[in-house]
Amino acid sequence: MARKNSELIKEIEELIKKYNKKPEKNIRKRDIVELFQDTEIIIPCRTDFSDCQVYEESIEGVNLKPDVVKDEKNTRMLPVFTSYEQVPVEYMEKFSLVRIAAADAYSFMNDSEYLHGIVINPFSSANLELRKKKSPVKSATRNYAKPVEPVQNKGAIIIHNNQKYTIAKSPFTIGRAGTDIVIPETYISKVHAVISYKDGKYRVADYDSTNGTRLNGKQLPTKVYYELGDGSEIQLADKEKLTVYLGS
Repeated sequence: MARKNSELIKEIEELIKKYNKKPEKNIRKRDIVELFQDTEIIIPCRTDFSDCQVYEESIEGVNLKPDVVKDEKNTRMLPVFTSYEQVPVEYMEKFSLVRIAAADAYSFMNDSEYLHGIVINPFSSANLELRKKKSPVKSATRNYAKPVEPVQNKGAIIIHNNQKYTIAKSPFTIGRAGTDIVIPETYISKVHAVISYKDGKYRVADYDSTNGTRLNGKQLPTKVYYELGDGSEIQLADKEKLTVYLGS
């Protein structure tokens, strides 16, 4: 039976307090992180309604810009709060408080080239910094520093949302921004999947995405290439479907 969010939050806050009282060797940060990712938390955001549209009981197109806090070394961290009791009064006056899944906050932090991590409850004794190990943008740049190779077989295409994309180079990237196929959804990672062409064959790999990649229904492990066939279906985050046609 799934535990209530309030129960998880209370346990996390207590664990953080114990963890911060060094030495507390029986409390591991990894255990706190695992619990944290199963919760819903609060993010302070500035809101822009200039481009929004109102449809009956819903509002679409609201622009949210999360707040950023800095430490003495000018490190940029995403502040999140486990409960409204942890939110300072000045935040309530200046920001909109948005409740989201902690896993989504993690994805946002990891995909941002400007953020170095998350800080939980930055203004209380139950505070904890979760820094990302490496910049995903730098990692992608390093891995794709090799020259782009032209693809000899120009008949290969991908169909997504009734749009046709020609696979004319290798690597060919699919992701949320700056890729050959752009799918601007929060559940899609910045570089989600990669298609390569070698020795006359097309292959696809998941690029360590947050929500995973499937090939013909099979979940792909990270950064392991699998051969594509004519009519192969690539599924991203169990929501976006792309069909590959290899042609002659």
